Amino acid sequence: MAHTSLFEAQRLTVKKLWDNNIRKPSEIIKITGFPKSTVYDIINHLKKTGNIEHLPIPGRPLVLTPKKRRYLGRLLQNDNATTSALMTTKLNNLYPNLNVSTRTVQRTLKNKLNYIVCRPQPVPLLKANQVEARLQWALNHTQDDWSHTIFSDESTFQTFRNTQLVRYKAGNPHPTHPMVKHPYKVQVWSAFCREGPIGVALFTGIMNSAKYCEILQSYLLPNAYHASYEWRFQQDNAPTHTSKLTHQFFVINDIPVIDWPANSPDLNPIENLWAILKGMVEKRVNNWVIKKKSLSADDFQSIIRQEWDNIDKNVFFNLADSMSGRIKMVIEKNGYTINY
Repeated sequence: MAHTSLFEAQRLTVKKLWDNNIRKPSEIIKITGFPKSTVYDIINHLKKTGNIEHLPIPGRPLVLTPKKRRYLGRLLQNDNATTSALMTTKLNNLYPNLNVSTRTVQRTLKNKLNYIVCRPQPVPLLKANQVEARLQWALNHTQDDWSHTIFSDESTFQTFRNTQLVRYKAGNPHPTHPMVKHPYKVQVWSAFCREGPIGVALFTGIMNSAKYCEILQSYLLPNAYHASYEWRFQQDNAPTHTSKLTHQFFVINDIPVIDWPANSPDLNPIENLWAILKGMVEKRVNNWVIKKKSLSADDFQSIIRQEWDNIDKNVFFNLADSMSGRIKMVIEKNGYTINY
């Protein structure tokens, strides 16, 4: 007997009962045990057409058959950076009479194969010993209370960035964003705890151990009590952070420093804070430029300080509380980088 699909068998059974004048859906469901929706679909089809043949699918037939779509999938499996234009060329070369457009290939990749275009997120290139150290660190800190930890880091801010997404109506000119060749840059050190900000310092010189200790003296020590009187300090393993001078500063001032795995920005919630702050600053600068106001170095530094003060307190709260989740993810990934 030829193979018959389940739905075909159901249609044949309902048709047979229909022909024998058994036409009440409730009766057919009781006899067959078929799902209610299936029985109603088949009966509605019988009422409309008198048969159980499939109706033709409306609209134009798909240009790319399942076989051709599978070919596109194989191309991406071999190289996920293959452009849609190159895939279109390869597809048309393989099927000379096809003449498919790049736009059709793009729609197929998105709507039929569920491929999404993105720029890969940069992550640290970890050595084997670093992966092992990260895993061990996470295992050692699973029970930590992060509510009294002060997180810190440095980052570079520049006057002109172009990361904001904007919308514009089709048919209108593509939006432009004024940029300068050499934007003004300033270094920013900041620290925060679960309760809120600890401090922010801006400087344009070189960050060496002496400068770092000066910042800690001026911005960390006077405000650390906000994290409680049993606070501890987090920093990465930059040379200025681990130098002999900095170590002496920690000892003299009795600063408890938590150990931190190398090459692990994904574990530090302040990296997320940088992204938030830079987005806020960029928006302010863009509005400044739109109004055609000149932006001096002092103006830019003032914007950074103002936006630092404008960060919602819940942001600090949530970032500090994310540490338990980060540690759990590192353990689940056996020490490899996490997407946080």
